[in-house]
Amino acid sequence: MMSVRITLTLDEFVVRKLRALSPNNISAFVNEHFKKCLFENKKSMAGAFKGRISTRDIERVREHEF
Repeated sequence: MMSVRITLTLDEFVVRKLRALSPNNISAFVNEHFKKCLFENKKSMAGAFKGRISTRDIERVREHEF
């Protein structure tokens, strides 16, 4: 897994809200929130089409003659 360090400049209102939600470690709270918002509860394309596409729907591609 690759780690990237990012510096965010936050409005004072946002910082106060984050401190209220997570007084001990704002960074860990923000990282966890990003992870939840970006990756959890998202359907993959396979999950979105599950039961709608079968191998019978795939057409064989003819090879090109050179």
